[in-house]
Amino acid sequence: MLDEKTAKLILFSAVDPVDTFWQYEVLRSGAINTYQKITRGSAYLKIPDFSQIRNRVLRANVEDLKSEIMAANAEFISSEDLDWPASCQDLSAPPIGLVIKGDRKLLAQLGNSISIVGSRRPTNYGLNVANKLATDAAKQQIVVISGGAYGIDTAAHKAAIIAGGRTISVLAGGVSCLYPLENRELFSEITKAGLLISEVMPSVKTMPARFLIRNRLIAALSVATVVVEAEFVSGSIRTARDAAEIFRPVFAIPGQISSKLSDGCHRLIAERVADIATSLDEILEVIKPLQLR
Repeated sequence: MLDEKTAKLILFSAVDPVDTFWQYEVLRSGAINTYQKITRGSAYLKIPDFSQIRNRVLRANVEDLKSEIMAANAEFISSEDLDWPASCQDLSAPPIGLVIKGDRKLLAQLGNSISIVGSRRPTNYGLNVANKLATDAAKQQIVVISGGAYGIDTAAHKAAIIAGGRTISVLAGGVSCLYPLENRELFSEITKAGLLISEVMPSVKTMPARFLIRNRLIAALSVATVVVEAEFVSGSIRTARDAAEIFRPVFAIPGQISSKLSDGCHRLIAERVADIATSLDEILEVIKPLQLR
């Protein structure tokens, strides 16, 4: 008999997280009910690409899906699991499930975490700030969350690991299709000192639209988001706005007024989306009452 978590695994494998309709539907109706309506074929006929999704659901073999995840040394979790990140439910369209790889126990420490995000092409100033923030966070047993991209993300992950801390990378693709490829060694280190989290099956490749959808997860999983350097139009600014939308504290590191890489940070501060931060201590002053929620 189909249970809720198994139904979620099937749906997780069949739909793209970019299409948030299905996340809303599972949240509203439950996975079993959504699965049944899909297989019957009449309820969603007007939904774009429904026939393809229905075919994928009908073809899904639960044992094959579990085998693919196991072969990647990963696990599938959903809200039926006791260690499911409850903070994900703050999202209007929470993930149907997650594939995780690494130290699962780290999920219990998300109430003591910050995300550090920023430009893929930062200045030395930005790299130094990210390194300092992540190092200080690690020394205080604060989990550092980022997206595994070049630049600020990489600096934050590496600094946390070097300082003996824990770090989480939220991926835009599957845990077996790591991107960027040049960070493969870093991702390997993260699985030892932390966790990889993905909203797609292990073999699913990264695509541009999934970067934006994964940014909301970075925002939701952490107690607060810190933007180190970012242009006004960038994924990091989207992460900050995602965080603000679910009432997470947002901080921005000020930079030179002539630097395009600080335009986004300065705009967040000017719009009062973000508070100014120049050190971890300033951030902790604000978020300490929110930690270990």
